[in-house]
Amino acid sequence: MRKGQTALEYLMTYGWAILIVIIVVAALYALGLTKPCRWVGTQVREFPDFRVRDPKFDSNGQLTFYLERLKPEQVNITKVIYNGTGYTGANTTLQLPLASGESKLIIVPKETGTAPNPGDCYSVDVKIEYTVIDTGAALTTYGKISGVVA
Repeated sequence: MRKGQTALEYLMTYGWAILIVIIVVAALYALGLTKPCRWVGTQVREFPDFRVRDPKFDSNGQLTFYLERLKPEQVNITKVIYNGTGYTGANTTLQLPLASGESKLIIVPKETGTAPNPGDCYSVDVKIEYTVIDTGAALTTYGKISGVVA
């Protein structure tokens, strides 16, 4: 009889501990604390010829950021395209001259798909097409922007 009571107390103790852990994990998930983008913030990777500052992705699917030229040649930005999970955006009518060290605002509206909700994480691959004004060479650079939807 004592062995059965000991086994039942053992199971009840572990049962309560597991239940408490499940409740804590559910609370963290409900508060949104399990989303990694909230801890790391906005990240910009790659873009070797440019510096991307203050990127924002809103709930309408519009991506905005400041683009600064790092190399000495003056360029003309002609196209900016982004691809995310379930949505894409493009600004293909740009004719934006950009000198070395100069920074200009780039706005890329959503083209297709549904944008994420405010507070969700986003990650977009960005393609920037441009021409070097002196030589006329058409070039492309790629990068990735991720963060929390505004």
